[in-house]
Amino acid sequence: MLFPVYAETILKETALFAALLRALPIGLGGISALIGGTLSDRFGRKPAILIGMTGAVVVGGLFTTETPLFIWGILCYEGIASGFKTAGGQTYLISVVPSNRLGVATGLYFINMTVGSAVGSAIAGEVIDRIDYGVFGIGAVVLAGVLFIGACFFLPRLARQPSSNSRRNQGGIWKSTLNIGAYIDLSRRRNMQLLIGLRVFPTYYWGSVNLLMPILIARIAGVKATGYYGAVSLLFAFGCQLAVGRICDAIGHRTPALVANALVTLLAFGVAFFHDSLIALEVFGILGAGAAWGLSTTIPRFINEFTEPHEKGHGVGLTHLAWSTGFLLGYVASGFLINFSVQVPFIVAGIFLIFSTGIAYKLFKDSA
Repeated sequence: MLFPVYAETILKETALFAALLRALPIGLGGISALIGGTLSDRFGRKPAILIGMTGAVVVGGLFTTETPLFIWGILCYEGIASGFKTAGGQTYLISVVPSNRLGVATGLYFINMTVGSAVGSAIAGEVIDRIDYGVFGIGAVVLAGVLFIGACFFLPRLARQPSSNSRRNQGGIWKSTLNIGAYIDLSRRRNMQLLIGLRVFPTYYWGSVNLLMPILIARIAGVKATGYYGAVSLLFAFGCQLAVGRICDAIGHRTPALVANALVTLLAFGVAFFHDSLIALEVFGILGAGAAWGLSTTIPRFINEFTEPHEKGHGVGLTHLAWSTGFLLGYVASGFLINFSVQVPFIVAGIFLIFSTGIAYKLFKDSA
C-alpha cells in the first residue's frame, strides 16, 4: 500500500511512474498463475504455495533501495511468485473444504491478505514515520522468511487429483507447462466468461484505489495516517469477508456477489465527487474495501461451481489472470488519468463497475 507514497516522497517520481513500475510484475503474476494452476493440478498444491511465498520474502527489499533496476527486479519476481501463491493457495482451499463450508473458509483464508496487511500497514506507518523505510523493509524480509520456513515444515501436502485429459503431455514443454488447451476449453465456457468479467471489471477499480488512495490521503494527512487508513480499511474488509462467507454458505454466492458489486459501484462514484475531503476519502475508501473484498469472497465458490475436480487449479489460474489484467489496467490507467483530474480515474472505474454489476445480475438471474 505504501509503495506509491515511497515512489513519490523518496524516489521523487510521479504516480504514473509508480503505476508503470508495478505494471510488468502484475502482468507477470497473471501469466505465472496459469503455470501455477497447471502445476498445482499436476504436482500438488503445496509446491505452488511455497514457490509463491518466496515472493513475500523478497518484496520487503523494495524499501531498502532507491536503484530502479533492483526495484524492477524485486517487483518482477514478487509478481511471478504471487501467481503461484494465488493458484496454489486458492486451489488448496477449494480442495480441502466441503462446498457447503467454502464461504466461511474463504473469509478465513483471506485473513492473510486483510488482517495481515492491516497490521502491516499500521506498523509500517509508525516505523517509517519514527525511523525510516529501510528498517521496515528489513523487518518485513525477516518475518516473511520465518513464515516461509514454517510453511515448509508444517503445511500438509495434499494428494493430486486425477485428470481425465490424457493428451496433456503432448505438444512440447511450453505448451505442456501452460496446458494451453485446458485454459482455452475453460475460457470458451459461458459461465467462465462471465466469471472472467466479474474479476476484470471490479479489479480495475481496486487497482485505481490501491494506487491513488494512499497518495491522496498522504498528501492531506501524511504517511502515518495513510498506514492507519490501510489498517482500518483492511480490518473492516476482514469483517465483511466473514459476513459474506457466512451468507454464501447460507443462501449461495450469487446474491452476495450482486449486492457487493452494486455497493462498490456507488462508493467509487462517491470517491470521485468527494475526493477533497479526508473524511469522505476514508469513509468511502473503507466501505469500498469491504465491498470489494466481500465480492472476492464469492469467487472461489464460483470457481468450484464452474470447474471439475481435476481442473480447479486451472480455474484459479484463469481467474487470477483476469484479476491481474483488471488490476494492471486500473493501476496504469489511473496513474495516467490523474494527470487530468482526480475525479476521472474513479469515474472510469465506476463505469467499469456498472458492467460488472450487470454480469453479477446475469449470474443471479441464471440461478433463479
